[in-house]
Amino acid sequence: MARKKKQALDNLLSTGRISQSTYDSFSKEMDEAIAEIERQRNALLEKMDSKMKELEGQIRTLEMLFANFEIQHVAGEVDDEAYQREIGLLSTGLEAARHELDAVNEAVSQLSSGNPSAEQEIEVQVAEEQSPQPEETFLEEPLPAKKEESAEPPAEPTEEAVQCAEESAEVKAEEKQETQ
Repeated sequence: MARKKKQALDNLLSTGRISQSTYDSFSKEMDEAIAEIERQRNALLEKMDSKMKELEGQIRTLEMLFANFEIQHVAGEVDDEAYQREIGLLSTGLEAARHELDAVNEAVSQLSSGNPSAEQEIEVQVAEEQSPQPEETFLEEPLPAKKEESAEPPAEPTEEAVQCAEESAEVKAEEKQETQ
């Protein structure tokens, strides 16, 4: 939008409809606005890059936990009920993290292309993502089979939740070994 205004101002000067001093006054303001927009755009791209790296790390962690549970189940260290519950939770977390990563990647692509309408949409998305999110906790009950899409971005698993899941798996494996 600022670039279009700048073009209109240039056109007014070139057709002689405004004086050089009027052009200079408006031009300076627009140049400052364009520079500020670019600074904000670059800062936003940096935040989004950081968010992508964070999501990639979460995905790696969830995949490792997923693989660990799968291996423990195959080895008979985790019973079917616990396996189904934990794999369901981990699968849901993986799906949500991958979906969010795809959305951030798409937003970065749009922002990098300089699409003005995409920039406004991205600003709204980032504002929503920066709002406080509740911490994710692992449920003891299995998730319902019906999945509903949520407009809110998924909460990030905390180190405490991941550690709790790992400890839960270890305790269950120990209990199973003790009963055998």
